[in-house]
Amino acid sequence: MLRLDRSVTPTMAKAPTLGLWELDLLRSIEDVVRLGRRRSARRGRLELDEGSVGIADDAVIVNCAADGLKMPPRVSIWSPDAITLQSVRAGFPCFGAAITGYVEASADDEKNRLCPPASFGNTLSDWARMNTIGMRNVASFSTEPDIKDWSDRVAVNAARVPPERATEPAVSEAVARMRGATPAAVARLDELSA
Repeated sequence: MLRLDRSVTPTMAKAPTLGLWELDLLRSIEDVVRLGRRRSARRGRLELDEGSVGIADDAVIVNCAADGLKMPPRVSIWSPDAITLQSVRAGFPCFGAAITGYVEASADDEKNRLCPPASFGNTLSDWARMNTIGMRNVASFSTEPDIKDWSDRVAVNAARVPPERATEPAVSEAVARMRGATPAAVARLDELSA
C-alpha cells in the first residue's frame, strides 16, 4: 500500500495498479487542494465538501476517486445457473478472472472452495479485509499443484514465482520469509478489518 502523500492518512483505498514512476509523477504535483471530496464541477469552479476553488474555464477534470470497480455483495462464484466473476485476490482483477477461468476448465467439485470471492476496498478496513481474503485464497490455490503450476506461469499473477527462478537462493529466501510472516500478517489484518 503506497500513499500519494506520506504525511496524510488516506480515507479511501481504491487499490489502483500503477508503476512507481507513475507514483513519483503524481507526487510531483505541487498545487494540491485538501478541501474534502468533490461535490460538483462547473466551468471555472470546483465545489468541495469544505469549500470551493477556482479553476481555468477550459480545465479538464479527472475524478480519480470514482468507483471504477463496484463493490456488490459477494456471492459464490459458481452457482447452478451462472458464473459470477468477482475478485479473488486483492488488487488484481485480471488475475481473478484468469484463475476463475482456469479453475472452471480444470476443477470439478470444489471450485467455490478454491476461489471464494474477495472484495475491493474503499476504506482502510475494507482494504485489510480484501487482503485477508486474498491471502487466504492464495494459500488455497497453492495447495493444488496444477493451479500453483499454472499461476506461477501466467503473466497476470504479480506474485508468481516462475519455476526457473524458484531455486535461486534469493528467491527461496524471500518466499520463506513471506511464508513465515503470513500467519501473523493475516491475523493482524483480521484485527484491522474488524
